[in-house]
Amino acid sequence: MEDNEPANSSPIPFEIKNYLLETSKWGKFLAIVGYVGIGLIILMAVVVLIGFSFFNPVMDNNLNLRGVGLIYLVIAVVYYFPINYLHRFSRQIKLGITGNDEQSLTSGFENLKSLFKFMGIFTIITLSIYALFLFILLPVSVLFMK
Repeated sequence: MEDNEPANSSPIPFEIKNYLLETSKWGKFLAIVGYVGIGLIILMAVVVLIGFSFFNPVMDNNLNLRGVGLIYLVIAVVYYFPINYLHRFSRQIKLGITGNDEQSLTSGFENLKSLFKFMGIFTIITLSIYALFLFILLPVSVLFMK
């Protein structure tokens, strides 16, 4: 069989390359906003963990505030992974398209797969927690209504 394409051309059509480059730009923007959000969440956690103790050192709610601060830190850690996958996807796709590098494209799509996998697992966990609360709280609320 004869190959009509030049050796250095990409099998990806021009229109798809443009879509991927535009997706890469939006992904980079969202990743940057996500990193800023993570920074703000960590800042809020530090304020809650440390800052409020200076305002009222004899507060009885210090344990509750520490719990809230730790929850903020957990949220920041969980939020980091999908943002990092999105940033890697955007960077690798841009490198792959502009440099005609198949390895970078593959790496970019691997990060996109990881992003979707993470979000899918996170969604399953969240829905499971909601269902657990529903099955616990519904019977308890019925008991209190009697």
